[in-house]
Amino acid sequence: MVEFRKVEIILLAYFGLMAIIGVVSWFAPRADHRLPDRPALLAGYVLAALLLLALARAAQRFPGHRAVSFLRFAAPLLVLPLAYGAAARTATVLHGRFVDDAVHAWERATFGFAPNAAVAALGTPLVTEVLTLCYFSFYGCFLIPVILYARGRRPLAERYLFVAVTALLICYVGFMAVPLAGPALAAPESFAAHRPYGYLITAVQNEIMAAFDPPGACFPSAHVAGAWITLLCLRRHVSRNVRLLLWTLTAGLTVAVVYDWYHYLVDAIAGLAVALAVHALTERYAARLRTPA
Repeated sequence: MVEFRKVEIILLAYFGLMAIIGVVSWFAPRADHRLPDRPALLAGYVLAALLLLALARAAQRFPGHRAVSFLRFAAPLLVLPLAYGAAARTATVLHGRFVDDAVHAWERATFGFAPNAAVAALGTPLVTEVLTLCYFSFYGCFLIPVILYARGRRPLAERYLFVAVTALLICYVGFMAVPLAGPALAAPESFAAHRPYGYLITAVQNEIMAAFDPPGACFPSAHVAGAWITLLCLRRHVSRNVRLLLWTLTAGLTVAVVYDWYHYLVDAIAGLAVALAVHALTERYAARLRTPA
């Protein structure tokens, strides 16, 4: 019998949940609650699950094969892009529409101003470039477990992969609870008036967002959750300089998601809350395992 890793179990459970949601949406009484590309989504979930199962089985059959072991370790990273894109396409399944109008009204009523416009108004092209660089650094998070694995720090790599994937999957489920197109798409006139401008990195990031960041992937902010869970998980296992770099990039990214109009402020707060909750729960669970009965 195959012994599954914790990260594989949570991914398989997630794909099962999303597949059930996709099937149930077939029978939704209103058309706006039905997913238009259900067959493609379901096929993607099945294929992703089969990949995880096949690699787990292969690793059991060939326990000393380095390539197979590495592919099994890295498989969660390979299926995350599918999970992210599919979650965004599933975002409106519960509400039937995006609810940006309600979130925007809530932010104005709570804070007395529109956070995106207020924060962006304080910036300059140099500030935009620096903050966008912090945001861009998030993509390096997907290399961290591979680097740790290659350097022989397998337990830390495994733990980081589990907590990071857990935080991201919680955000993906949250996309359905509060479906948002995002401030730039929901308020194009305001975005055009307050849009921050930078230089090369900003231009590259804008192209990435236009090509790979679909509407619906906003609440909670997976970028904020991923960045903070990286910091929380690794801060005791890296040098002082690396720890300072992680703090700087994470703080900058948290500001950047609002400053660059990628997220509402409430998205960033929710993303931070997800990271803190996942870290606290996994730390408590690990402490119980270390405590003798």
